[in-house]
Amino acid sequence: EPQSYMYMRLSPQSNSVAITTKEVMDQKPYIQANLKIPELHGISNANIQTYINNSIQSDVLEFKKQMEEAAQEYGNKAAQNKEKFIPYTISSVYDLTYNKNNIVSILMTYHEYVGGLNNYIKVPYNYDITTGRSLMLKDIFIPGVDYKALINKEIRNELINNKQKYYPETIANFKGVAEDHPFYLENGNLAVFFGFNEIAPTQAKIPIFKIPLGSFGNAIKPVLRLMII
Repeated sequence: EPQSYMYMRLSPQSNSVAITTKEVMDQKPYIQANLKIPELHGISNANIQTYINNSIQSDVLEFKKQMEEAAQEYGNKAAQNKEKFIPYTISSVYDLTYNKNNIVSILMTYHEYVGGLNNYIKVPYNYDITTGRSLMLKDIFIPGVDYKALINKEIRNELINNKQKYYPETIANFKGVAEDHPFYLENGNLAVFFGFNEIAPTQAKIPIFKIPLGSFGNAIKPVLRLMII
C-alpha cells in the first residue's frame, strides 16, 4: 500500500486559504513514485473545496495509474525477452503561485524518467474559489476584448527580442494561444507556457512567458486589476 502523510504550509497571501501536501510514495517492481498532491483548506464553501481538491488529486492519481500500467507492460516484455529494463521513476511537485481576490493558481509539474530519458509536464489549475469554476484565459479579460491578439503580441515581442533562446523557426511557426491554453497567475503576471521542447531547445525545457498584467491596461477585468498591486 502507498504510504501517505501530510504536513502544513500556511500561505501568507490574502485569501483565507491554506494549503497542505499529501505525499504518496509507492514502489513496484518496474516503477517508483513520489507524488506531492496539494489540498486546499479554508474555502468557505466545503463542497467547492472538496470539488477542487478531488479534481486535482484524481488527475495526479490517474497519471500514476497510467504510468504504472505502462511500466508493467514494458517491464514484462523486457523480462520475457531477457532485456535490461530501467525502472520508471515518476514524481509530481506543485507551486501555489497565486492566492488572492478569490482566485487560486496552482502549477503542477510532473516528472517522468522513462527509458533513460527525462520528460516534464506542467499542468496549471486556476480556480474561482467562490464558484469552484476553472478559469480560462478569457476570464481574465473584459468581455469582447480580443485577448488572444493581446497575448500573442506580447509573446511575439518576447520571441523577437530573445531569438537566441528559441528555435530559429519559432517565430514563423508560432500559431498563437488557444482558447484553452495553459496559464497561471503569479505576482502580477499572466504566465503562459508551452509544451516540453515545443518551441525552445532542450535546455529551455518548458518556456514560460510572464506578461505583466499592467501591459494589458483596461482590457483586464476591473476586479482582477487589483492583482497588479
